[in-house]
Amino acid sequence: MSSNNQQYVQPPKQDKVKSATTELRGAYQYLQPSYWKRKIWHLLFVFPIVLMIDEVIVGGLFSTWPLSPVAGIVALALAVVSAYFYPFSLYWYKGSFIGRVLNGMFYFGGFWAVIGKIIATIVGGCLIAGVLAPIAGPLTLKKARKNNWVLGEDKDFD
Repeated sequence: MSSNNQQYVQPPKQDKVKSATTELRGAYQYLQPSYWKRKIWHLLFVFPIVLMIDEVIVGGLFSTWPLSPVAGIVALALAVVSAYFYPFSLYWYKGSFIGRVLNGMFYFGGFWAVIGKIIATIVGGCLIAGVLAPIAGPLTLKKARKNNWVLGEDKDFD
């Protein structure tokens, strides 16, 4: 108490501090359930290719022979992180400049050439999102937490 009879109250202390693992487990609460369940099927295709791309990138950094096992472990760890954050990264990709440009392109040519280009654009977009997932995924999650957003596509909210 102060000299003029005013009481000051301290804010309550937090009993529990959230750990990083609790934060990671709770990340999918910011995704519409039907959205992330639908994107899990993408991972059957994306994960092996992202693992190969990560092995090439990391293998170039750790190119000396004694460090090659380390390169494999680092590449596998990056691929697992990519798999976890893939739904967030795919959401980011669809709203990004490159995603809007690739998904909004007009294709010219024969029927099968156009179909092939569309499939290549879809597959390429999934791979871009997969490779950039360790960076774009956490940033998208951070933004969703800050703004209390639930991420998904329009059909998830109908």
